[in-house]
Amino acid sequence: MTRPAGGYFLWLELPEGTDALAVQRRAAAEGISVAPGPMFSASRGFRHCLRLNCGHPLDARAQAALATLGRLSALSS
Repeated sequence: MTRPAGGYFLWLELPEGTDALAVQRRAAAEGISVAPGPMFSASRGFRHCLRLNCGHPLDARAQAALATLGRLSALSS
């Protein structure tokens, strides 16, 4: 993890072998919006990375979504 100087996005590097596209599909089914890494790579790289929007306050709803995202990510390893 690195500390960004600013911005509205947080990049998560999941364990190697985790399929970010599968995580994104499962998250969408739960009403959680994330962007899988391959979406930002012409060579379909970053298959184990997700981009989160951090432009909203960290409230109870966001914390619950993050906990769900963690469980979904563990299923895709």
